[in-house]
Amino acid sequence: MCWKMPEIKADMGTLAWGRQQGEFSKGRLTKVEKLRILTNLGRMGMLEALDVLKGSVGLINTHGAELEGLQPPETALVHDALDFADEVQNLDLMRHSWRTYYFGMLLGGYRNLTVDREILFCAAILHDVGLASGRSSEPRDCCFVVHGAERCQHHLIGKGHDRAKVHRIADAIGLHLNGYVSEKTYGAEAHLLSRGAMCDVFDMGRRRIAPEVRKDISARHPKGNLADTLEIWPGHHLPGTRADFLIKLEPSRKKANRLSV
Repeated sequence: MCWKMPEIKADMGTLAWGRQQGEFSKGRLTKVEKLRILTNLGRMGMLEALDVLKGSVGLINTHGAELEGLQPPETALVHDALDFADEVQNLDLMRHSWRTYYFGMLLGGYRNLTVDREILFCAAILHDVGLASGRSSEPRDCCFVVHGAERCQHHLIGKGHDRAKVHRIADAIGLHLNGYVSEKTYGAEAHLLSRGAMCDVFDMGRRRIAPEVRKDISARHPKGNLADTLEIWPGHHLPGTRADFLIKLEPSRKKANRLSV
């Protein structure tokens, strides 16, 4: 009997994971990966519940900062990422991307995390580029985050940027829909991109940010109809992908919230 090397599975959401072939190609989830997302969402729910409890007894110290002091560095990589985002993303998608960046930076500040602003900004401003104009794949055909990560990598490498940096940006984009992204495993930038996006879409973590700063962000980058901006439409995404799975979970989440009130 010939012994076979066990197949090495790439981590859910990474570029390598998005490129796998077969039954679970194009970002489709295994049963184990679906369970992992549920676990991640449970972890986020517990963190939010702790924030609510701390806030109710005055034990949460909100973090605030002037937005001018949170700006990304003036680098060629930042300029090319922003130019690409401006070219293909509509106004509401751009505003969501900016809010995600600011929330990520502020949540990092709350925990005193060391952050590479260049990497975080490029990932944040392009994290939903898979939904932007000029896309070569539709959400019904492939996970839009998988496509977006590949699109980002192709564009930025085509501009001559460092492959290792671009790979970090693309992996952060691919990971952000996992519900929770470990900073120890994937770095502060990938962790904060996910946290920033969750804060903007679901308000998770907002209690950690000073109300006056949240108000300033909303004034500069007002939130429109996120359901349409992010194409959060039942039946619109490839069955079995993270977006499809999360959309199907939403009615249950709303019911649970109503029962807990």
